Amino acid sequence: MNFKLIIISFLFTLASQAQEKKQNDTIKIEINSNTKTIYVLGGIASVITKEDLAFAKKYKIQFHDFGCIAPTNFKEYETKNAMVFEYLNKTFGKLWQKEIKPSVLGFEKWLNRK
Repeated sequence: MNFKLIIISFLFTLASQAQEKKQNDTIKIEINSNTKTIYVLGGIASVITKEDLAFAKKYKIQFHDFGCIAPTNFKEYETKNAMVFEYLNKTFGKLWQKEIKPSVLGFEKWLNRK
């Protein structure tokens, strides 16, 4: 019985590490591209709404919903989002801040950074 639990635990750990590596590789690619991505924490159902899609089209960004597998490195994604928020401020002024949903990862923290 213990052997089965060890095997299951090992497989779960491998799957988690593979998911985290995939997420880290994605960030490295995005930092070097012109694509601006805002990361959101989802769940079983997507949290990206039609209003979010309209926002993305208007401001030429995209959203990435993590779904039910939340990242382990929140600070990295908050930092990435903060870079996009700065880009939006520089490119479009502050109007976009009233249009984005406040639950976006790191948005409230970024607003209150001063």
